[in-house]
Amino acid sequence: MRISEVAAIVGISARSIRHYHRLGVMPEPPRTSGGYRSYTVADLARIARIAFLSDSGVPLREVGALLEPQGDASADLAALRDGIDRQISQLTRQRDRLDVIAHRVAEGLPPGLLPATVTRALEVCRKDADDDPSLAQLLDRERDMLDLLALAGEFPEVLAASYSAIAADPDRRHAYLEMLRGFHHIEGRRPADVEGEIARLSDALLADPDIRALVAGPPAPAEHTGPTLEQLLPDPAQREVVRRTLSALDVIP
Repeated sequence: MRISEVAAIVGISARSIRHYHRLGVMPEPPRTSGGYRSYTVADLARIARIAFLSDSGVPLREVGALLEPQGDASADLAALRDGIDRQISQLTRQRDRLDVIAHRVAEGLPPGLLPATVTRALEVCRKDADDDPSLAQLLDRERDMLDLLALAGEFPEVLAASYSAIAADPDRRHAYLEMLRGFHHIEGRRPADVEGEIARLSDALLADPDIRALVAGPPAPAEHTGPTLEQLLPDPAQREVVRRTLSALDVIP
């Protein structure tokens, strides 16, 4: 049989068979007087086995060990299977995320993992801030920080419920927006120079359970590797408000 015939029977290309020869997993058969490779039925069976193993995920350089009568590649096969399991898990996670993204796009929401209820709540708050560009910018930054939290892991339900409650109540929404204004006002100033404002902001955070939950939230798991408070709030005065609030709640020592 010529190489083209073998390739057609096995369902692979002649180039693949030549590649098997180059790697040494398939010895080259003798050539005819005309210089063509002449394959036997045994050659055909070996090539079919090589193609089967390769299609099953076995690297071609490891195929030879499986085809040898005394070969023992059980450990290698187990490792290959574990690798495939990891790929399946990753692909399943990617498919599930694509489903979420497609659903969000269909609902007119930005891509990401931020719960739709939180996105809608922030949109309601932003409508109240349309006449204040600096406040609208703060809400955009708030959304970015929340998106980071969602992308780092499961978004806390208590946090989503708090945003929904604030957005549904005009008075509490006003208090939330005033808190954001206060944060903006102390940005870039020394904590000692805005001590009174820091204290008022901390008291405001402690006064409303839902606004307080925006800062406190549930404790992070031990393996949490998301952004730190210093990374999310690089401004010392703003960070002092949150630190003081968490300390009053015994969330931090």
